[in-house]
Amino acid sequence: MSEKPLLIAIFETMRYHLFFFIALILEGCAVQSRPEGGPRDEKPPARVEQSPVMGELNWSGNTAEVTFDEYIQSKNLRTAITTTPVLEGIEAEIKGKRLRLKWEPQELLSNTTYRISLGNAVGDLNENNAYPNLQFVWSTGPYIDSLSLQGTIVPSKKTPFDKLNVWLIPAGTDTVSTAVFSGTPDKEGNFSFAYMPARTFDVLVFEDVNFNGSWDWETEPFGMSKDHPTGMDSTRFTMPFFNSTFTAPEGPKEGIIDSIAALLDTAKAENLGHLVLVVPPVNSVTYGWLMHESGYEKSFVFRPERQVDTIYINLGNLLPGKYTFKGFVDENLDSNWTPASWFNNLPGEFILPEQSFELKGNWDLEQPLNFKL
Repeated sequence: MSEKPLLIAIFETMRYHLFFFIALILEGCAVQSRPEGGPRDEKPPARVEQSPVMGELNWSGNTAEVTFDEYIQSKNLRTAITTTPVLEGIEAEIKGKRLRLKWEPQELLSNTTYRISLGNAVGDLNENNAYPNLQFVWSTGPYIDSLSLQGTIVPSKKTPFDKLNVWLIPAGTDTVSTAVFSGTPDKEGNFSFAYMPARTFDVLVFEDVNFNGSWDWETEPFGMSKDHPTGMDSTRFTMPFFNSTFTAPEGPKEGIIDSIAALLDTAKAENLGHLVLVVPPVNSVTYGWLMHESGYEKSFVFRPERQVDTIYINLGNLLPGKYTFKGFVDENLDSNWTPASWFNNLPGEFILPEQSFELKGNWDLEQPLNFKL
């Protein structure tokens, strides 16, 4: 082989490897990934443009689009979409920074306000920071609904509000299968609905635990507030969320009782504690349980007719250690805790805030009980 063909062969081989190396570099540059280092991105994507624009009049298209300032994603887009009135055959597509919604060409109702709600279903690509309450609202006529409804969720225990759904349902509805209007609260539990018609709604808030886009009333925690008319003012109503359940203690088992009795028999008086429970006045029959970490427990019933002022319950010769007090207000006087019921329009019976405290040996402890949130 001559020297010239050999050099050409070497050059061709080097050129192939060079092209391959450049291709790898370009591919790496094209991959969208979270930047390394620096603070975590907690900002949701921002809208750059949207069609139709919010509140647009005389619009009757069949494609809605919104473009953000960064790449977006969604994990439950299909189940999150609600439309009022119904739009047949609606489909969603995310491509880069753009979300497109398309529905079957159809004759839209004249002079009607339309709304597509997606809740918090769309977030940025890297951290999935959700864009809150993404909506498209327009009218097919020269005017648009302009009333509003707003409230604040008050949970029975601390909860992340961004996991909750707020549904507006026609007042008096017995069976809840879907929402007329839907939204999500902000981080403080506030929610608002704008561009609303003049109607009265029942309001449902729930946690979609299984992410199926509906309320499973037997298993998913919820709250309700009924008969709220839309209006022109910005007054907020409070919305309870019953995300606590109560199970009465079953009492210590026989072996635990024997062990505690043996401890008390052998313990020296200076190793035991003295506890005074300070009980506030009650307006309804209230059940309470004092429980020790060993399994010991003592139950109480507080009745309004027997208690007109603060009372003091003296408990001597108690084991030192951690104690917990829990209970509920028995509004219906059936001696059991009753959960909330949408169908009977009844709130769940109030659960006392659980309190824990430490009792030390040879100490006197006066412990106020809190019967309010």
